[in-house]
Amino acid sequence: MAASRFPSELYSADKFVESAGTVLFRLSTREICILRLHLRDEYVLPKGRRNIGESRRSTAVRETIEETGVPCSLLPVNLACRACPTIETEQLPDEVRSYEGVCEPIAMQLRRLGEGDVKLVWWFVAAVNDGRPFGRHEDDKFDVEFCSYADAVQKLTFKDDREVVLKAIHLVSSTFETSR
Repeated sequence: MAASRFPSELYSADKFVESAGTVLFRLSTREICILRLHLRDEYVLPKGRRNIGESRRSTAVRETIEETGVPCSLLPVNLACRACPTIETEQLPDEVRSYEGVCEPIAMQLRRLGEGDVKLVWWFVAAVNDGRPFGRHEDDKFDVEFCSYADAVQKLTFKDDREVVLKAIHLVSSTFETSR
């Protein structure tokens, strides 16, 4: 039996969990939403686990609204990624392509949870639906804060969260600067 020429790992369904979250922008004030977890005094981004039959996109929006109480939608950005176009007219090589105005994951994070268990976190860009009233967030385990871009990056506890926010800021800035 042949082995793949690429290093790979296989995880059965009982060994991984998928989550999705967003970098939530309030474009009108150039702010980003972050959460402060009371128990551990950590600053994080909104995210949560995917339910059976739910798409990653739907999970990201649902979890963001549940955790923040802020009505939002995924924000189409210009993105370089390895995905193939919606309609393939020919066999295409596996390479980076540029797309305009897409709502695709901007990053995937792999966390090793323990012996043979992993968590995949899919990160999207979202924007506050201005004009719609905010609801209550999920519980009293955390506070919801909107911060300037620089303050959000500085406050976030984890390096990976800071990196995904910097990537999202770059994508939002370059998407909306080039469309003017």
